[in-house]
Amino acid sequence: MKYNTQKDQLIIPEYGRHIHSMANGLKNIKDKKKRNQQAQVLINIMGNLNPHLRDNEEYKYKLWDNLFTICKNDIDINSPYEKPSPKKELTIIERIDNTQGSVKHKHYGRLIIDLIKETVKITDSKVKVYLIKLIALQMKRSYMSWNQSNVQDSQIWEDLEFFSNHKLELDKTTVIPVYPTNNVVRKKNFHKKSIKKNYSRK
Repeated sequence: MKYNTQKDQLIIPEYGRHIHSMANGLKNIKDKKKRNQQAQVLINIMGNLNPHLRDNEEYKYKLWDNLFTICKNDIDINSPYEKPSPKKELTIIERIDNTQGSVKHKHYGRLIIDLIKETVKITDSKVKVYLIKLIALQMKRSYMSWNQSNVQDSQIWEDLEFFSNHKLELDKTTVIPVYPTNNVVRKKNFHKKSIKKNYSRK
């Protein structure tokens, strides 16, 4: 199976890969009459993407212009409009680096990864153990929220160990709760006792 990321870059992405394939397929039709017929069919398909503009004269011109652009002006078809002049290739803007880490662990977020790295630097063992528990808890909740499924605690501990470059001492037998288990002091609900009315006997 070939993913879209492994295929050629689309010239006009809004038309999708099928339109691009059909447009390039026109070049393989040797019979010019048939090629012109198929080009008109393709123009109609492209126009259906915006049916409210399909009958607009400027939009029709744009469709033919886009068809030539997709084919890189390297196609011999009869257009009702003047064939556009070759356009200079657009400079492809470099993609912005992913700031959320690897795609595999994107569900954790960059903040969690940074917290793990900072926890490694902490010298106070008690504080470090406390932070590890909180981070593991948040990692589990993030994992479940992103994947909409449960996760084994062993997976969370392995990921935490990976992000810390094996520099944290982890007790992988510790159960990670889904929600904090701190004992929360709850206020007692005081209900007013029902006051019975005393009726004096006559």
